[in-house]
Amino acid sequence: MNLLEWTRHFLIPHYSNNHRAKLLHPSTLSVIVVLFLTSQFLINFSVLVSPSILGFASNVTPDQVVEMTNQKRAEQGLPPLTINGKLNEAAQRKAGDMFAFNYWAHNSPSGRDPWSFFHEVDYQYIYAGENLARDFMNSESVVEAWMNSPTHRENVLNGRYKEVGLAVVNGTLNGVETTLVVQLFGTPTPTPAPVAQKPSVTTPAASESAPTPGPELGEASTIEEKFSLMPAALAQAEEEENGRPLASPFSLTKTFAVLLLGIILGVLILDVILVSQRRIVRLSGRNLAHLIFVTMLLLAVILTTQGAIL
Repeated sequence: MNLLEWTRHFLIPHYSNNHRAKLLHPSTLSVIVVLFLTSQFLINFSVLVSPSILGFASNVTPDQVVEMTNQKRAEQGLPPLTINGKLNEAAQRKAGDMFAFNYWAHNSPSGRDPWSFFHEVDYQYIYAGENLARDFMNSESVVEAWMNSPTHRENVLNGRYKEVGLAVVNGTLNGVETTLVVQLFGTPTPTPAPVAQKPSVTTPAASESAPTPGPELGEASTIEEKFSLMPAALAQAEEEENGRPLASPFSLTKTFAVLLLGIILGVLILDVILVSQRRIVRLSGRNLAHLIFVTMLLLAVILTTQGAIL
């Protein structure tokens, strides 16, 4: 059987395959499922033995996240947020702390809450907030995930915030290659204006009480600073950034799944058309059940939402 005959036997209803493309036979579909699961095992194994080739590689950038955040605010008639260098540094330290202490949460197991990082960089605020994200492939998906969450959306569209800081850091968390996105919001404490005095009269300066800080993670938090960030955390993050993987296993899985699903559906459509045109009568329709099974399996992979927010 030459290549042309084999292709026809495998993809087109013909007497050699009992007028049903070999690809649509239950036995072939079972082999496809086994091969697909095997390929996923090999991809995951490759991540462990060669993380520099296969691992999590994202295209999230701080500038894009800020730009898209301000676009969402503009759509609601809100002023844009200004990037603040101190907030950028605080976000970088928070990401470094998560990698250093191997956690995915607003509060560190070392006892530090998010607001300690604001104080560490000497950012005094009256309002503050934090959004976290991980394992997203691009900036747009990060912002869209936040917008689909009521508490995160409230931070993005909070009119009280004036400034923003971003950090996007790659590293290993709980043994898995990941990209962390830390977004910090803030409104700095205003500098008290000097009290005007008449030349001939001395008046005591009026005391001012600053507004109560309102850090927002969906609920209020107590501001306490208990521990200092380990300097090695940021150094480790920079080192891992320089050795970013060349490909993402998630992308490979999704590409393979889409390609396989497209071939199966294409052959199914061709099968229906040719069988109808040739008026072929088949006694068995079992291949339909197997097709539904394979299609559901592939769709489950394709539609799997990547990434998590907090």
